[in-house]
Amino acid sequence: MRRTVKVCVFATAALLAATGVGTATQAQARPLAAGAHPAAAAAQLLPTGYLDTNGSQIIDSTGKPVRIDAAALHGNSRLDQNVIVNQDTPLAGLDANMRAIRAAGFNTVTLAWSDASLHDANAGAYLAGLDAVVTAAGSQLLKVIMNHHNDEGAAGNGNCLAQQGNGLWYDSGPGTDGTDGCGTPGTVTQASFLADWQEIATRYKGNSTVIGFDLDNEPLAYPGESTWGDGGVTDIQAMYTSVGNAVETIDPGVLVICEGPQNYGGSFAGGAGVKAFEGDLTEVAAHPVVLSTANAGRKRVVYSVHEYPYSVGHTTPDSGPEAVARYNAVWGYLEAQNIAPVWIGEAGAAMTTDDDTAWANTLTSYVNGQEGASGGPAFTGTQQGVSITWYVWDTQGLGALNSDGTLNQARFGVYSQWHT
Repeated sequence: MRRTVKVCVFATAALLAATGVGTATQAQARPLAAGAHPAAAAAQLLPTGYLDTNGSQIIDSTGKPVRIDAAALHGNSRLDQNVIVNQDTPLAGLDANMRAIRAAGFNTVTLAWSDASLHDANAGAYLAGLDAVVTAAGSQLLKVIMNHHNDEGAAGNGNCLAQQGNGLWYDSGPGTDGTDGCGTPGTVTQASFLADWQEIATRYKGNSTVIGFDLDNEPLAYPGESTWGDGGVTDIQAMYTSVGNAVETIDPGVLVICEGPQNYGGSFAGGAGVKAFEGDLTEVAAHPVVLSTANAGRKRVVYSVHEYPYSVGHTTPDSGPEAVARYNAVWGYLEAQNIAPVWIGEAGAAMTTDDDTAWANTLTSYVNGQEGASGGPAFTGTQQGVSITWYVWDTQGLGALNSDGTLNQARFGVYSQWHT
């Protein structure tokens, strides 16, 4: 989403200095970080190995439903600084941060990367930094979802670190104007984008700490940008299929995560009457992402949206019955009709306004299956609620932490209700 709160810095050198963590087991849980709520320790870690899907549920290798409860590392992978995680956490090093993330009740972290950083002169250090995050997360039995956040890793003339301005996953070749949409010359073609994902998949092949690849962050669906299922050059559904098959062939078992393109003026299937500003999945029922039979067809595919209140995204409706109706139309029907799982890849608020509270109450009720009477998903037996991510793990505007490293209790009061 186009917003003003997603900026990040945390140097690779600091990451590399933070390695050397011993492996933990569930029976050897580390003490809670100062300020962490004791109830958070009861949150469910994900099992060893990869995950799969069954209808709208994400499941483990035994078929048991699980829920991805993620904390987003504030990483937009800026090329000029080779940054990977968030600045401004007073907890020293990756090990301390991962222990605190686990203690806060999360079972997964998200880790962003950019294409340009894979090809920069400092690519070796950059990749080592990615490895350090994965190693530190794994030592705490946390899982990792890799997220392609942008092509050029440069701020340019706009906020392309948070969301690529041209609305696409590439910025060079047919369908582009030769830039990333923020003034930076494009270097990423559709072919090189696929090759870069293949490099990431090869690097983490067989490492089940990395359970998912979020193929592209916050694409856009304005005219001339991402489409869904039309067969054109900017058809993102076709990209998800081809790149999904490529990474699944290299790293069988990884989840292929497909974000709906954001549309502030309407939606693919609903027209102007249904706004899909947090990610448009209205065409998935008619045009799903289906991988090859060898790559498990639909069973490794998870769809994704981002959900924020007005204070962040400056869009409505964000709470109440109108928001529930929007959820239902844009993405919730996939869960309610048992079509496919949806993972909310970003959600967060400062929790300082009445609107933030209303947003949190509505979203929490929905993802926990309490809006079934209003057309939302309802979960029974061992079924799990909608998987969701708190954005972000730092001390900034939406951060989970206070400046002294303790948990912000207002925000904990929201995301702790997702740890069920």
